[in-house]
Amino acid sequence: MLRIDTWEPGAPHATVGVATRPGHYFRHAGQSPASLSRLVRDHSTDFRCVDRVTAWADESRGDGSREADYSVLGWTSAAVLRTSLSRRLDALNPVAAFRLLDQPEIEQLDRSRNDYVVLRSRRGYGNEWQPELSGAVSALDLDLWIGAGPGELDGAVALDVETYLRRFAATEFSD
Repeated sequence: MLRIDTWEPGAPHATVGVATRPGHYFRHAGQSPASLSRLVRDHSTDFRCVDRVTAWADESRGDGSREADYSVLGWTSAAVLRTSLSRRLDALNPVAAFRLLDQPEIEQLDRSRNDYVVLRSRRGYGNEWQPELSGAVSALDLDLWIGAGPGELDGAVALDVETYLRRFAATEFSD
């Protein structure tokens, strides 16, 4: 049996479910950012993954020896993030707006045309960010999806697909 991270609003972030069938495991080696983006999109509706999707930071897959570090929630685009940034800036005081714009990952949105993978650490969002998430856009700063429900993006981050491809060894999809 394969251990898969799951999460529901209001539940602890480290809730673990058990899949009855093995998932489809896609190694990132040899994949292009476009092919990986298409793969995540194919398993999503309205930007949200419809299957359980796990991001593996290394090659040790869910063989029972360890749990996955991240759940993939879906994807978003630079255009959605720029729209969210514009709305957020309108609501902030000038000092807070300047601090937000001063973050390197926010500054890069203006030039970006990339898609982003939206993921959440199973450790929750109160912990320090792991190195593989450096440069990610936090849901604390911007809405990663338009029309996100309450708590839907708690602890989530958006990492551009190219960076996700380099920092994670594989993505696994299961029903």
